[in-house]
Amino acid sequence: MSEFGFEAENMVPAPAGNATARAIFTIEDGIMLAYGTTVPSDGTAGYALGCLFIHTDGGVGTMLYCNEGTAGSCDFDAVTVG
Repeated sequence: MSEFGFEAENMVPAPAGNATARAIFTIEDGIMLAYGTTVPSDGTAGYALGCLFIHTDGGVGTMLYCNEGTAGSCDFDAVTVG
């Protein structure tokens, strides 16, 4: 067993992205990392402030989003590299 409490070679891969967002990592404040083919609509609850969303069928400039709203009302904006 590794120092993380699991063996990486025994991990099951996540299913492919679809319109329903799938949580990868959550904390007490909500989802911190998620993916899917549709970015959550503004105002959706359950995504923690700072949550990263991977848009699996996005293009250049529309593949990574960050929640700049709240856990009660998300506001996902595309992450840009400056």
